[in-house]
Amino acid sequence: MDTVVYSSHFEAVWEKEHERKSQWGHRVFSIALILGYPALSVLYYLNNHPNVIELFQLVGSASLCFSVILTWHFFYGLSSQKLAFYNYLILIVFHSAILATIPHQAYERACFNMTICLIFYCLVIRWPIRKAIQCSVLVLIFFPVALYRLSPHALALFMREGGVFFFLAQCAFPFIVWQRYSNEKRAFYYQHSLREQNDLLEKQVAIAEQATRAKTDFLSMMSHEIRTPLNGIVGVVHLMLKEKLQSDFQKELIQTLQFSSNHLMAVVNDILDFNKINSNHVKLDHKPFDPVLLLENLKKTFLPKSRDKNLDLVFEVRNKLPYRLISDEGRLHQIITNLIHNAIKFTESGVVVLSVREISRSEQIIRLQFEVTDTGIGIPFDQQSTIFDLFTQGGNQGTKKNEGTGLGLTITKELLRLFGSEIRLKSIPEKGTEFSFDIDFEFTDLVEVEAPMSLPVQPGQYADAKVLVVDDNTTNILLATTFLKKKDIVADTAANGKEAFEKFLSRPYDLILMDLRMPVMNGFEATKLIREHGSDIPVIAVTASSFEDEKERAMSNGFSDYLVKPFLPSDFYNMVFAHLDKKAKSVEI
Repeated sequence: MDTVVYSSHFEAVWEKEHERKSQWGHRVFSIALILGYPALSVLYYLNNHPNVIELFQLVGSASLCFSVILTWHFFYGLSSQKLAFYNYLILIVFHSAILATIPHQAYERACFNMTICLIFYCLVIRWPIRKAIQCSVLVLIFFPVALYRLSPHALALFMREGGVFFFLAQCAFPFIVWQRYSNEKRAFYYQHSLREQNDLLEKQVAIAEQATRAKTDFLSMMSHEIRTPLNGIVGVVHLMLKEKLQSDFQKELIQTLQFSSNHLMAVVNDILDFNKINSNHVKLDHKPFDPVLLLENLKKTFLPKSRDKNLDLVFEVRNKLPYRLISDEGRLHQIITNLIHNAIKFTESGVVVLSVREISRSEQIIRLQFEVTDTGIGIPFDQQSTIFDLFTQGGNQGTKKNEGTGLGLTITKELLRLFGSEIRLKSIPEKGTEFSFDIDFEFTDLVEVEAPMSLPVQPGQYADAKVLVVDDNTTNILLATTFLKKKDIVADTAANGKEAFEKFLSRPYDLILMDLRMPVMNGFEATKLIREHGSDIPVIAVTASSFEDEKERAMSNGFSDYLVKPFLPSDFYNMVFAHLDKKAKSVEI
């Protein structure tokens, strides 16, 4: 018996599926009876059998009954299982009548033919076991009774000339049918269960994808809503630091505000970085870079912080590094920055060491090991397995003094996954911590001819340039136009894309700074209209969204560059000057 417990829902589904699969076999069985039984009488006629008339009457009546049942099936909805079952019952009745009325001199050929027919029935009939048992029981009762009614000698002769094997085969018939039926039902059950599980998984995946999209859309919106005013704060603080303040107290207040805004910007960037990595929106940008220069810049960045805490900051390069590594310098910088920042933050005395050494090298690939060690407070043993989890800080590190988002190590781990690497941790509480990882880099030792350094911007150098600033946020308008005026660059403003396009048509500009999300007409639509007008004026997308797909969308829709808010003045000027210089060179040519 089946050990599988089938639900009522599955039984209903199986009945439909079984009917569909067995339909043609049962029809073939019925059609074979309609055509095969008249052929039986023809054989008797060719052999000059004396009872051919009686045989023809019985066979004709049976074929008529078979045809009526088949018509019922095709035109009145009788199931194929019942079609085959009723025809089998009719076959038993009429064949029993033939055995009871038509004498045979020998039954050897008849037994052989009936056994062959039974094998055919096993191949085409698909029944539950109860129908097969009912038919076999009727055969085992009706056939011997019919033969005995003809004469006891006929029954004995039938048994001697193959009847025993036929009846044994008839006994096996239900088990063969049951075995096929059970196997098919069990196979369909597993397929049906797997299909249901796949459907459930697809629904769950769809729900997860929908939730991910909703999360991404939410964070994208919040990114815009938070980073837009934050851009104003960062920019205004920078401008105020450039002004002559009346007292040291005012300068201290502005510096405190700058520290807080920078910290807030770091928190927002961490959250968005983590979301971008989880949403697969981060891809490594493989470009050549100077590893020595990278390490020098990192050391210059952290020297003031280490000196403030009286810590020794040591950078060790144990092997000569290649002239150029080919990878994502920015993401490598972010990984090392997170680790050194943590090391300095959680170390009160002693030393913080960054060690870089070569592990192996081939003609094209070099494997480097990076280690960041400190003599800080360490991480408790019971928390080392969770230190890379989201929003987690190790034990006594989560104090007010050392508070933070807890995202730094999580982001570091995920970024290293993009590099095909894993981070390793060794830590002893109150003695120190070591983080290490290995990365394979493509490299080259070919010395490139360095481009000449650009000269500093001279007062009035861009006095003839005309820039259009498009943004619906008045603070950002004020900030951008103030930055431009400090370099003697004329700036017009527009509050939305429609107004920007109208101003573009009314006067020529050398550059357009275009926000993406605005009322009336957004930046994408306005830029599309400008490009359709045949203009190649540089249009820089200035947006609070740092998602890679939005950047790709902007660059594929006619924008010339992409500047993310909040931005530092140096980033703003570098991008503006680069496009104004490019525009000036194209005009000269």
